Amino acid sequence: MSSWVKFRFSHLRRWREYAEKIAKATADLEPDSEVYVIGGVAEDRITVLSDIDILILIKRIIDSKEKKKLREVILLRAMDFYGLPFDAPVEIHIEDEEGAKRFFELSKKVIKIM
Repeated sequence: MSSWVKFRFSHLRRWREYAEKIAKATADLEPDSEVYVIGGVAEDRITVLSDIDILILIKRIIDSKEKKKLREVILLRAMDFYGLPFDAPVEIHIEDEEGAKRFFELSKKVIKIM
């Protein structure tokens, strides 16, 4: 196994730790939010190409411009305040309640973090 593959899997094994760091940063900025791990990691289908899909449910209407900015601010806060590695393979999906329904319907399993 190549060193890159080992390195990648070492990150993926820490999915819960990384999700908790994202959840803490999210709670600082959006106290009424909910954070879930979805996708292959939640369903125990991890491959070397996987990332850690994190769904952040914001309990208010949020437009795409604000989603983009909030995603950036959450990631930076998670790195600066909670030690999320800058190369952690996380993909953050920010949705309001209506948008999150689609993720919940398509997901075989979701893991609530906060």
